[in-house]
Amino acid sequence: MSFPILKSERLYLRQVTNDDADIVLKGYSDSRVNHFMSVSYSSLEEVQAQLKWYEELYAQKTGIWWGICLNDSDEMIGNGGFHLWHQTFRSAELGYWILPEYQGNGYAVEAVQLMLKYGFYKMNLNRIEAIVEQGNQTSSHLLAKLGFHLDGVRREAEWVREQFINLEIWSKLNTEESEMI
Repeated sequence: MSFPILKSERLYLRQVTNDDADIVLKGYSDSRVNHFMSVSYSSLEEVQAQLKWYEELYAQKTGIWWGICLNDSDEMIGNGGFHLWHQTFRSAELGYWILPEYQGNGYAVEAVQLMLKYGFYKMNLNRIEAIVEQGNQTSSHLLAKLGFHLDGVRREAEWVREQFINLEIWSKLNTEESEMI
């Protein structure tokens, strides 16, 4: 089965390849992108582990991760997708990022909408969850705008940057996606 390509008015989502290593490094090494992430990379060698993870998600059917690209220039401006896909429970976790120079233009909303439709209608998901570091207001706002519900906060759930951080748990159900169409 070929890797699914998703398209919208301004974007298309495609498989991330080794040719994208420079852009992936650019994102994961930029503090404006990785500040609210649990990973950051500073070399192409480190990025290889991330690229391998993307491949394994799809090959092992535990998720799927896309490069987010502009239709008009084919430039990859971020990436995102699903991991922790539990087919029995029909749930998965959503993640995404956009390079800083492309933020604020609605690209993340557009890309996540494509991912949600794919998750609910092609992966047969009932629940899509997103874990957001408390304080990441941009991501929390995006999820609320797309109809996610804040289920709660896991207090001091991770040790990051020499401190414990709280994690917001956001979710959207298949029935809630149907209501928005």
